Amino acid sequence: RVPRRLAAGQAGLTIVIDSRERYPYKFSQQQATTRRQALATGDYAVQHDGEIVAAVERKSLADLVHRLIDGQLAYALADLATIPRAAVVVEDRYSGLFKLEHTQPGFVTEMLAAITVRYPSVPIHFAETRPLAQEWTYRFLGAALAYHQADPPLTGSPA
Repeated sequence: RVPRRLAAGQAGLTIVIDSRERYPYKFSQQQATTRRQALATGDYAVQHDGEIVAAVERKSLADLVHRLIDGQLAYALADLATIPRAAVVVEDRYSGLFKLEHTQPGFVTEMLAAITVRYPSVPIHFAETRPLAQEWTYRFLGAALAYHQADPPLTGSPA
């Protein structure tokens, strides 16, 4: 059972879901509302004053491996790294990477380690199941918004 409490005390959390997301999380068990719109990067995001302050890219294990091998994951992480807080959530266990067919043991994990080092500001979180990945996404976005509201980045040039 997943606990049913507010993410980082965020009452009325609104999560923006990318309009191209085919089977999005519904967040019906979490205390959040959702809104669909095209996102430049990520599948889920939160905004503050109309600006995206955090985003999460969702991946199945198969999609993660495919995008890692064809190089598209590097582009996605580069885009996510431009957002103040961003992450990738994988709907599977890390151990699933060692059970892949048609790849040498360790090949994909080496690629994943290299891309994680290249983009250290975008963590990749393995959440075991889709419901746990949804819960983690809700918690991450709530915490990122709370952190942003408590310590907003400075804008403009110094006086």
